[in-house]
Amino acid sequence: MPRFYFHVRRGQCTVIDHEGMELADETEAAREAARRGREVATSDALKGVPIRGGLIIVDDEWDNSVVDIPLEVAVISLRTPSRRQKGS
Repeated sequence: MPRFYFHVRRGQCTVIDHEGMELADETEAAREAARRGREVATSDALKGVPIRGGLIIVDDEWDNSVVDIPLEVAVISLRTPSRRQKGS
């Protein structure tokens, strides 16, 4: 299984994930990044810390960029209720 690293950037400061996490593929890594983004954004919001400009940056084990998820997007997805399709 490939290993993915989830770095957190706020302004000029980036907290580097040295441990990483083994996941099946890039899709699972993007889901994990969104989950972590929601977690960070929620924690920051409760502390009154602005989330503008924050990112969850995902790199693979070969240091290739996989996805960057802005914390603002994580908050939007947290606030947006899921919609059920007719017949569900």
